[in-house]
Amino acid sequence: MAQAIFKSWFVDFEPFGGEMPSDWRQVPLGEVVEMSTKALNPQSCPDTILEHYSIPAFDETRLPVFEAASEIKSNKYIVDKDCFLISKLNPTTKRIWRPYCISRHAVCSTEFMVYRAKNRAHKDFYYSVIDSPAFTDFLLAHITGSTGSRQRVIPSETLSFAVVDPPDDIIEDFCDKVAAVYAHSEQNHLESRRLRQIRDSLLPRLMSGELSVANLGDDK
Repeated sequence: MAQAIFKSWFVDFEPFGGEMPSDWRQVPLGEVVEMSTKALNPQSCPDTILEHYSIPAFDETRLPVFEAASEIKSNKYIVDKDCFLISKLNPTTKRIWRPYCISRHAVCSTEFMVYRAKNRAHKDFYYSVIDSPAFTDFLLAHITGSTGSRQRVIPSETLSFAVVDPPDDIIEDFCDKVAAVYAHSEQNHLESRRLRQIRDSLLPRLMSGELSVANLGDDK
């Protein structure tokens, strides 16, 4: 739904007569977002439980994994609620993520590129930019490496992507319209996480016979 609104407004310019208004600009992505590479060495805090956004976690559940820092062997990028992530690894498989930051110790794989809107209030707009087919096409045109697992995008090159830069009030109007969509999506994923936790807690007890459903039935 958010992408449909984004396309209508900023690709097809439907509310603006079908073409980009003359007072709008196109600017490099790097003019409006910054890329973060602030890193954490997990071995510096081995007893900390990290909220880890990894490629396998995305592929399996699109939920972070909570694990002891001592179990993580390589540096990770530090992320927060202002960030949004997209994988530089094998961009033919699209992996785009808005960290939930359930805890105070959220990190992600260095196989993700970590972006922040320079104007934090415009996060949803620029997240929609990197979620767009045009940005995916740009990534696919800037792949390095051979086929398979070695294909990657050079992060600094993504900052040259041309972005429509409407006036602030247009961006803020768009953000107001899509905020509820993104919030609902996040709530659904977190509810999925809660239900998985309940399942993982109850299933072993059911399998061992500690809990039984034999006497459950419809009351009549």
